[in-house]
Amino acid sequence: MPLLNFHLLNLKDNLQPHTFLSNLHEADPSTKVIVASKPRHFVVKATTQDASILNKSWDLMLLLQGPNASLPSSLQKHISSSYSLPVGIPSKLLASYPEKNAQLIKEAPSAGLTGSLENPKMPDSSQKLELSPELLKFMEELMKEHDGPVTMLNLLKFKAGGKESYYQYGQHFIKVAGKRGGDAKIVGNVVSKDSDWNEISIVHYPSIKHFCDMLAGEDYQAINDEFRLPALEDTLLVCTTEFGVMGSKAKL
Repeated sequence: MPLLNFHLLNLKDNLQPHTFLSNLHEADPSTKVIVASKPRHFVVKATTQDASILNKSWDLMLLLQGPNASLPSSLQKHISSSYSLPVGIPSKLLASYPEKNAQLIKEAPSAGLTGSLENPKMPDSSQKLELSPELLKFMEELMKEHDGPVTMLNLLKFKAGGKESYYQYGQHFIKVAGKRGGDAKIVGNVVSKDSDWNEISIVHYPSIKHFCDMLAGEDYQAINDEFRLPALEDTLLVCTTEFGVMGSKAKL
């Protein structure tokens, strides 16, 4: 299983993420950018696992494949803060990822909605992965700026015995998310001895509206209540929007 490096970064001096990505390619052409995106909104905040570090705004999320665990030293001067994890991603998934991701993006405009947003039940918070007034407001604001695909970052810490329950959730998720165009396009293990996170998943939705349509759906909340919530000791879920990146070079 290939080892990749996940990074959340804050950049100094108003450096633009696109510029940082170009500098990364110049400094280390051997590193492939698998995912590069802008974190937009915390849907679920971490409660115990590195919460004081993670629950703050970030400029850039990266998933990188290459021989070096650390970012090039020449780029460190541009980084004000960071959070990094080594993650193992199945080689078969990585090999098919560029083609699969391109297909997901191509199909996004034709993905359907179920009508769940017409009269949704809304608790005060989205912390249990339910549609909340705050999340609905974020949806409305983001749709004005970006009505295309969103990428959800998930970090997962399982309860004792919770991995099997989460596996069952994943099996049901394929159908429930799939009818809204959702797809868990990258799933892997966190392999750091210094971290208690167990897994990472990066999930595609055709738009933030499709994601919210899912959260508002009774079909999703049924599997959330039965399988997902009982499985997790802690989780982080952040909505991001990807930059135009494929392979090792940013498309600026």
